[in-house]
Amino acid sequence: MTSKNKTSQPDNTPAAEDISSDQKTLDAQAVEAPAADGEKTDELEEVTDPIAADMAAADEDYIMEIVSPIFPGLDEDGEEDKDDSASDEDSSENDADSTTDLEKIVNDAALTQDLSAVEARLKELEESAHEHTEAEATEASVKNAASAGNATSDDDATSIKDVADTFSSYLRSRRRALFRFVRRYSLLSGILALLSLALLSAVIVFFIRVSNVPSTDTVIADARTRAEAPAWTPGEYDADESLLLTGIEVVSRTRSTTAISSDAAQFGATGYANSVVRLTYTGNAIAATKISKLGYANTQGWNAIGDEETQSVSYQATSGVSTTKVLDAIGDVLAKLDEKNPNEAISYSSQFSGATFTVLDAGFDREQQTCWVRMSGVSPTFYGSLTCDITASFTFDASTGTWSLDTVSPSAGLKYDYSGLVGTWKGTFVSCEASSGSPCYAGRTNPLTLTVTSAGFSRDQLVLTGTAEGVVHNHGALNTSYRWYPGDTEFKNVSVSLATSGTIGDQIQVSGTVDVTNASLDAHSASSTALSAAQKPQLKVTFDIANSSVVAQLIS
Repeated sequence: MTSKNKTSQPDNTPAAEDISSDQKTLDAQAVEAPAADGEKTDELEEVTDPIAADMAAADEDYIMEIVSPIFPGLDEDGEEDKDDSASDEDSSENDADSTTDLEKIVNDAALTQDLSAVEARLKELEESAHEHTEAEATEASVKNAASAGNATSDDDATSIKDVADTFSSYLRSRRRALFRFVRRYSLLSGILALLSLALLSAVIVFFIRVSNVPSTDTVIADARTRAEAPAWTPGEYDADESLLLTGIEVVSRTRSTTAISSDAAQFGATGYANSVVRLTYTGNAIAATKISKLGYANTQGWNAIGDEETQSVSYQATSGVSTTKVLDAIGDVLAKLDEKNPNEAISYSSQFSGATFTVLDAGFDREQQTCWVRMSGVSPTFYGSLTCDITASFTFDASTGTWSLDTVSPSAGLKYDYSGLVGTWKGTFVSCEASSGSPCYAGRTNPLTLTVTSAGFSRDQLVLTGTAEGVVHNHGALNTSYRWYPGDTEFKNVSVSLATSGTIGDQIQVSGTVDVTNASLDAHSASSTALSAAQKPQLKVTFDIANSSVVAQLIS
């Protein structure tokens, strides 16, 4: 059984793309025909005009000469096509060899009648043909993929070239339009060109003038020489100090059409300029910032003209008030305390006018620009001393650079010291009064004497303890006055306890009883029986703080 396959070799010449109007296209058409003996095979028949083929080949060579320097891979594709053609010829030769081998096997089988060998050989040939067909299909798919990649690359290259050509055409058209406009409107074009040059020159001159200003070093040196410290005067609570220049910062340097002042104009000056500087002055407790303006004239270089113009001055405290100044102005502090605390029992201004004050503590808040001072004042009194504890708060004024008193308040309650009452108080007879009848003057020669051994203050009450001596009237009403009358008794070393009964103010009043039962009596005393029946006398003592005097009354 013999099977023959007829294969026509296709032309491997690739079809060229439309690149110019002079390029021609060569079309190839594949024709499908049925195979012999009922089997179908694909045959590609080439229909080509010989003259057209020669022209296409010539065009292809011309195109390849132009394109190959840009796309060197095209020659390689042609070589691959040649290799594919050679491989197809080899496969045709293999098919012919296979057919010859088959005829030999058939002839041998006819002689030997060995049909089994023929069948085995046919199976081998079928398997070989099947493998060859699969290999051809694989090679065809690879070729198709390579062709698609080459087509994509060609498309990308063509797109880039098209964009470049379009942009170049646009530029050429704009240039031609500009040339046409210039030729048509030559006068207008000249005017526009002159205006452009004038504008450019003006811009250049402007920037040159703007940049031509005094240097920073020149301004700093001038400010150090001409700038004056702010006219600062310390306030009531500020320390006496001076401000020293410690910093110069150039804020701006600008050109000006006129001098800084009319009397500062310079003859022959080619320009004027102004500079703004920030000057910093510092002292021990304060810092000042001054913004000043300085003028310059360009006369063979920049020279200072006019006076310094102060634009603003501000101050900042670097520490609190001067405590010495606060103590010196304690009268104003006490007046502010009375103003802020009207319900106090005493007037601080009057009570502590002669007091001795000391600073207990002080604080300063730099961020809030506030400070406070805590002070203690001790005022000597007739009865001892009075102590107050107060706190004064201050605020800083940035515009004047001075501290001002804000508030004053008591830090603690008043402290009384009555140690001044301790001692011996010997009186002088002043008067004698009788509730009925005539007075008795026995006490004139024996005035009252009070000896205070202790003075204690607790629970808002003052208590004095000590001894007393004097005369007690242990008799009835008299019809007439006597210097001495029976019943008048002298006593000595009588224990007494006197206490306040009200609020302590400008006067301190204490009172108590005098128990003369066990007192030491003199020779003129009456009998003990008569004395024991007498009433206990009452003693009242008034300490007058305002007049610095003491008045005692013995009522019997």
